[in-house]
Amino acid sequence: MKKSDKCPSFSSKNCTGCWKCVSACPQNAIGKISFLWHRHAKVFRARCIGCNKCVSICPNNCFTKR
Repeated sequence: MKKSDKCPSFSSKNCTGCWKCVSACPQNAIGKISFLWHRHAKVFRARCIGCNKCVSICPNNCFTKR
């Protein structure tokens, strides 16, 4: 299994840009997309170690375990 296969799935559909996942990620694998009309997280799969902290902290269930 490749390292990126452990990375949780992410859907920006319900993301409100609260950035809790950004703060929780120990590898800085989640960044911020912030424009005037929308905000959401962005996952950098190459940096993800599959710790799933983002899954447990997201209030909108944007992340799901693989």
